[in-house]
Amino acid sequence: MWVLFATLNPISEAFRSMFAKKASRDVDSFIISWFNNFIPTIVFTPLLFFIDLKFTPEFFIGFIGSGIINVIATLLYMRAISLGEISAVMPMLSFTPIYLLVTGPIMTGEFPNSLGLVGIFMVVFGSYLLNVNLKSRSLFGPFKALLKNKGTRYMFIVAFIWALSSNFDKISVTSTSIWQHIVFVNLFIFITLTLVVFATRKVNLAQIKKAKTNLLIVSLFTTGSFIFHMTALSLTYVAYVVSMKRMSGMISVVLGAIFFKETNFKTKLAGSLIMFAGVLIIVLS
Repeated sequence: MWVLFATLNPISEAFRSMFAKKASRDVDSFIISWFNNFIPTIVFTPLLFFIDLKFTPEFFIGFIGSGIINVIATLLYMRAISLGEISAVMPMLSFTPIYLLVTGPIMTGEFPNSLGLVGIFMVVFGSYLLNVNLKSRSLFGPFKALLKNKGTRYMFIVAFIWALSSNFDKISVTSTSIWQHIVFVNLFIFITLTLVVFATRKVNLAQIKKAKTNLLIVSLFTTGSFIFHMTALSLTYVAYVVSMKRMSGMISVVLGAIFFKETNFKTKLAGSLIMFAGVLIIVLS
């Protein structure tokens, strides 16, 4: 059953990125970030009256840790999408397991085996293909493009901090319940982002009204992503859920080509497929 929820999650993520990209034409990425948790907060908060609340030290560590990380991640995620093509930006999230493998030798003294190294190479090579320019003969051109593009740089950071947040989610969910964690995390994120938006931005109601349909759809897909992600986490290992979630990169490449006419479809699709295969190899190594 976990496979079903772990598969629905990246589908929801990919469509959220598509509508976030559409909304970015009319509003600032901070406003998109704010609306991201609008509907989840409305939908999930009433559950407080119907679930058994259990407050443990693990719950507070889990939900506060996840909340702080996801506030930062949401702001960077929406900024990355507004600045870059979703077909190039979204697959960057495949670097999440690489961060885990790189920090392992530093923190625990563990070094990835040969299969894990193959997976790392595949993710790096896939990212190379995402940024390759067939008209250019520069060998290192794709890597330069990767570093120069603000959208991909921001998503690199998101990939890193999401590698941390899933562990906090797991701690909170296993010590209480899926629904309690979802309610409190969404409240934390939405209240924090509300304070950030009103403290740093002038809220333009005319722009919000113009983009309201896309903003609400973004929020709807976020609601679905929360349910699918947390349910999958409660049923299996964090690494499995995170790896399956990286399918959103492949789906985003297809959506980018169809709805935004983003170029180099075949090369980008090949790159995203190689990156996803690399993630699976890392998880299985």
